[in-house]
Amino acid sequence: MSALPPLPDPHALMMLALTAGALVLFSIERLQLAVTSLSLLTIIALTFALFPYPDVDPMMFFRGFAHEALIAVCALMTLGQGLVKTGALEPVGRVLGQLWGRMPALSLLITLVVGALLSAFINNTPIVVLLLPILISVCLRTNKSPSKILIPMGFATLVGGMATTIGTSTNLLVVGIAKDLGIAEFNMFSFALPAAIAAIIAI
Repeated sequence: MSALPPLPDPHALMMLALTAGALVLFSIERLQLAVTSLSLLTIIALTFALFPYPDVDPMMFFRGFAHEALIAVCALMTLGQGLVKTGALEPVGRVLGQLWGRMPALSLLITLVVGALLSAFINNTPIVVLLLPILISVCLRTNKSPSKILIPMGFATLVGGMATTIGTSTNLLVVGIAKDLGIAEFNMFSFALPAAIAAIIAI
């Protein structure tokens, strides 16, 4: 007779259950995202403290808060919100809005390029917040399909964010993990060339 397969690891089953529970909780809009996230983190740490697992220190789950990638992401998000609240990018939006009335095709190209360039240095969310009302009003005035303008604009900001190490949280995490593994540190524009090629093709 063949040997029975080993029983699943209880800790692995618990993590799968917590993952499923997290997906459900994140989909419930009445609960704040921060409350759900911190509650899950606390449950995981307490579980590993009460039921130890080899080579796992419960405090290691909190060390990520001191990681430079997380701090950089939070700082960039704060900067982005500051730009939105103060209206620092509104002059760019006004110029684009005026240009749309005269040369729509060129305006779309400039909008995509500006969105991509700004997203290389600022989180793409405030860029989208800035351009969204302008492009929606353009769609209403010209009877154009919003998806044909808004979707390209969203993709342009995503592609532009790949150009620098601070453009996206993903890039920041890659740089941080590479540094932890002893790989030569990336500079700010290490990703610029492949990102530029991708951006030219995408735009």
